[in-house]
Amino acid sequence: MRVMEKVGMILKLGYVCDHCLGRQFAQLLEGYSNDERGRILRKAFLMNADAQRKIDIDKANITEQFHSEELKKTVKRSKKKSKCIVCGGLFEGIDKWTKKIKKAVKGVEFNTFLVGTKLNADLIDREERLWEKVGIDFCEPIKAEINRETGKRVERALGKRADLESPDINIILNFSTGRVKVEKNPLFIYGEYQKLRRGIPQTIWPSGKYKTSVQQIIAKPVMAATRGEWHKFHGAGREDIDARCLGWRPFVLEITEPSKRRLQLKALQKKINKSKSVQVRRLRKSGIKEVRALKQARPLKTYSALVKTGKDISRKDLKKLKKLVGEIQQRTPSRVSHRRANRRRKRKVRKLRTKYKDKRRFLLTVETVAGTYIKELISGDNGRTRPSVAELLGTKCVCEQLDVIKIGKLK
Repeated sequence: MRVMEKVGMILKLGYVCDHCLGRQFAQLLEGYSNDERGRILRKAFLMNADAQRKIDIDKANITEQFHSEELKKTVKRSKKKSKCIVCGGLFEGIDKWTKKIKKAVKGVEFNTFLVGTKLNADLIDREERLWEKVGIDFCEPIKAEINRETGKRVERALGKRADLESPDINIILNFSTGRVKVEKNPLFIYGEYQKLRRGIPQTIWPSGKYKTSVQQIIAKPVMAATRGEWHKFHGAGREDIDARCLGWRPFVLEITEPSKRRLQLKALQKKINKSKSVQVRRLRKSGIKEVRALKQARPLKTYSALVKTGKDISRKDLKKLKKLVGEIQQRTPSRVSHRRANRRRKRKVRKLRTKYKDKRRFLLTVETVAGTYIKELISGDNGRTRPSVAELLGTKCVCEQLDVIKIGKLK
C-alpha cells in the first residue's frame, strides 16, 4: 500500500492529530518528530486532493484552505477542534504531566532520568484498532512517543538529561490514575578494601553472630550521606572470617533508594578509614556493569599461611612442597558442603615458597588462581584436595593463620 493511500485510510476514520498520524510512519525519514511527519503528510495529502479536485476524509482533518473553487464550495475547514480518535488529545496535555513531574521529583537529587508509562486499557485498545485497519509497516507504539516527548520537556524544564541505560531515577506516568511515581535507582560506589583484623566477616552475618562486618563499616558513613534505604556489598571474592586481607580487594557498594547522589568521596574515605579494622581506597562512582564484571573476574591471589604440622619437620622436608606447583584438584570443602554443591574443581598453583620457623611450624606463601581453597590445600581435607601439603609431608597439617597479601588486577 502506498503512503498516501494509507494516510487517506487513516484520515477517513475520524480526526487524527499530527502526532498519531506521523507515528504510523515513524520508521520513514530520520530527523523528524512524529508531529512534524504528521503535518507534512497531512499537507501533502490535502495538496494532492486539491490537485485532483476530490477529497474523501473526515472533515475534521482538513486544516488547509483549498485553492480550487470547486472544493472551496463543498469542503470547508473545521472551525471546531476535535479530539484525536487515537490519543484523545493526550499530547496536548504533556505540559501538565511535566508540571506533575517537577512536583514529584522535588527534593530528589539526580542528574539523569528515564520516563516510563502505564497506559490505560482504552488507549491501548484504540491504538490496536487503528493498527488492525491500516497495518503496522512503519509505525512505533504510542508509549515510545509519549516517553520520548515527555523526556524532552523534562530535560528543558529541569535541566536534567534523559538516559536510557543507567538513569538515576525512573519517572513512571500512570494514565489510569493520573499520578507520577518516582523510582530511585541504586547508587553504586567502587572501591578497594583491606581487612586488618581477624574475626570479621565480609558481609552481614544473618544470625547476628558477628557484631559488625566489612560491609557495615564501609556502608555506615555512606548511608548517612546518601540517606538510602539499605545497602548491598559486592566483593571480588571473599576472605575467610578468621583471615586478614592485606591486599586490596575490589568491591562495589550498592545503595538502594538514595535521596542524595552528590557525594564527597574523599571525605567519605577518610571517615571509613578511621576504623582500625577496615581501610578503603580509590572510591568512585560505579554501575551495575562493573558489579557483573567483579563477579566474573578471576584474578591471581597471593596468600600467606602459618602452617602447624603434626610431627617434627626439617628445612629439607619443605622442599617436597615444590610438587604443589601446577594443577591441583579440589572437591567442595567439607566445611562448606552444607551450602555449596559438591563439585570437583581444577585449580592451578602458580608459585610457592616456604620459610622455616621451627620443628612444627613454617610459613607458606602461595600464588594461585581465584577460587582455590588454601586451608584445604594445606590440610588435604581427608583426601578431598590432592595433592596437598599434608599429603606431601606425610603428616597432619593445619592452617593456624591465613592472610591474603596480594590480589591481582581484575580481567
